[in-house]
Amino acid sequence: MRYINGVDLLTALDEAEAGPEPDDLQGAPIIENWFLIWRDGDVVRADGDVHGHPTIDDPWVTTSPVLGYDYDFDREEGWLRSISRWYRLGRLREVPVNSTSPDQARRDALSAAKRHIARQRSDWRDQYGPSR
Repeated sequence: MRYINGVDLLTALDEAEAGPEPDDLQGAPIIENWFLIWRDGDVVRADGDVHGHPTIDDPWVTTSPVLGYDYDFDREEGWLRSISRWYRLGRLREVPVNSTSPDQARRDALSAAKRHIARQRSDWRDQYGPSR
C-alpha cells in the first residue's frame, strides 16, 4: 500500500462516508467479478477484475483498504472508495457457499464487511483525529 498521511486519510474517510459526487465516478476504474476480503485483524479490501485503472495493467486487482462502498444487488452496480481512489462496481462474484440461500449469504457477508469497515474507520479517526 502506498504511504498516506493522516490528513489525506481523514479526507478520504470523509469522502467515503459522504459517498461519491457525480464527477468522482467519471472515468473511475470498474471492478467486475469482485468480492470483499479480509482476515481477522486486517483491513477490508476488494479483489476482482479491473478495467480502466490508471496505473495497473494486470486485469486482477486487490485494492488498497476499502473505506466505504455501496452496492445495488438488483442493478448489479455500485461504488467503492479505497484509500487511493474511487471505483465503480460491476457484477459481484458468484461465491460458492454451503447455504440454501446463496444470494442471502452474499448479502450477509457484505453486511459483515460494512460493519468491519465502519469499525476500521472509527479506529483510524481515533488514531488520526476527527474530521477537519
